[in-house]
Amino acid sequence: MAETNEQPVVIPDEQDSASTTASVSESIFNYRCENGRTYHAYKDGKYVLPNDERENERLDLQHNLFLLTFGDKLGLAPPCYPDAKVNHVLDLGTGTGIWAMDFADEHPEAELSKLNPNGYLELQEADLTIKSDDGTVKPDNALLKCLKLLQEASERFGRPYVDIPALVDLMTEIGFVDVKIERFRWPSNSWPKDKKYKELGTWCYENFSSGLEAITMAALTRGHGWSVEDTTVFLMDVRKTMGDRKVHAYWPIYSIYGRKP
Repeated sequence: MAETNEQPVVIPDEQDSASTTASVSESIFNYRCENGRTYHAYKDGKYVLPNDERENERLDLQHNLFLLTFGDKLGLAPPCYPDAKVNHVLDLGTGTGIWAMDFADEHPEAELSKLNPNGYLELQEADLTIKSDDGTVKPDNALLKCLKLLQEASERFGRPYVDIPALVDLMTEIGFVDVKIERFRWPSNSWPKDKKYKELGTWCYENFSSGLEAITMAALTRGHGWSVEDTTVFLMDVRKTMGDRKVHAYWPIYSIYGRKP
C-alpha cells in the first residue's frame, strides 16, 4: 500500500487584503505561429502551450514555485537528498532544462540514463481542478468554468486529463515498490494567513495569471472555436476571479515516487 502525506488545511487571512523520432530533425524547428505566439510543430496540436520566450520565463517561475513547495528541494525521492550518491538521472518534461541543470550542480557525478534496478521514478504534478475547503468556489466561478473548458479541449485533442492520485496504483501495477504520494497545495492568490502559503499563493497567482493566455488561447480557439476577441474578454474575468481574496481556492499538488526493484 502506498504511503500518503498530506498538508494540513490552509487557513485564510481575513485581515490582509520510435517512428516519432524520424521526423524530429525536420519538424522541430518549424514552429506554428498563431495569435502572436509560437507553438511546437512536432506532433502538431498535441502540446498546446507555446514554446516562446514568454512561456520559458513562466516555466522557470513555476520551477521556483515547486522549489518553494518542496522546501528548496528538487524532489522528495531519496535520490534528491543532498547526501545521495546518484549515478544516473533523466528529466522528462524538462521545461527550459533548469531542473536538470540544478540537479547536475547538486550531483555532478550523475549521468543521463534509463531507470536501473533500485532507481527511483518521481512524478511532480499539479491538478488543474481547483478546490476549496469552505465553499467559496461557487458553481459560476469563472476560473472553474475556464478549467472545465480546458479539460474538454484536452479531450478533443486526444490528451485527456489524468487522475493524478490514481498514478499510485498504476506505478504499483507495473512493478514499482515503496510507492509514496505526498500532497501539497498552491493557493490561488495571497488569501492564506500562513506566511509560507501566502507566499506560495502570491507566486501561484503570478504563474497562472501570466501564463493564462498561453494555457488557454490554443485550447479555446482550436478546441472550442472561440474567437481571439471572445477569449481575451473571457480571460479578463478569469484573472479578476483569480485575484479575489474572498475566494479561498487552491490547486492540489502531488509528488509521487517509487523504486524499481
